[in-house]
Amino acid sequence: MTLRKTIETFKAELLSEAPEDLVRRYVFAGTPYAFRNTPDDLRALRTHLCDELPLTPENVIVVGSAQTGFSLSPEKFPRQFHSGSDIDVLVVDPSLFDKVWVTILEWHYPRRGLRLPQLDWDWKQKRTTELYWGWFVPSEIAFEGLTLPQVIKPLRDISTKWFNAFRSLGHLAQFASRDVKARLYRSWEHAMLYHVAGLKTISQRLRAAKKGYLYGV
Repeated sequence: MTLRKTIETFKAELLSEAPEDLVRRYVFAGTPYAFRNTPDDLRALRTHLCDELPLTPENVIVVGSAQTGFSLSPEKFPRQFHSGSDIDVLVVDPSLFDKVWVTILEWHYPRRGLRLPQLDWDWKQKRTTELYWGWFVPSEIAFEGLTLPQVIKPLRDISTKWFNAFRSLGHLAQFASRDVKARLYRSWEHAMLYHVAGLKTISQRLRAAKKGYLYGV
């Protein structure tokens, strides 16, 4: 089946099936489209990241257009994967997630109820939003200018290690020309909710477009 036909099939299924089923079938399972001709590359990716961080192999998967062959972002659907596309990775690790969370709490609890400096407040608000949705991007957490830097050091160490693990993928020939980045989720349930929400938005837009076509709007 060509990628174009796969996209049309996916659109039809999205209008008739539960989005959770499509996430399990298209996103959480199968050989990534980016590695369809080199399936061992997924093993190389997992081995590298699990050695560097460490993680559990089955909790490291490729998502996005690198997985399906086309973007599932509501704003980009169904843009096709190409030679310059990023490779997005999804990591589930409740222990590592909670370590990030606890470090943030240790930094904030002593000043609970007090007025934080503006930079600290903005940082706390961003982390709170990420926590609420169940994911962090450790490599993108900034620390410059924060007060009590010694308390936040464990999180800074995680962020640095995460950044180095993904950056060093460039030392592997198959990833040298790719930008590989990842989100850390607390659970598969959190990851499922994120992807289901995106598919529901796409489904709504497909239905609206279909209605507009049928009724000449």
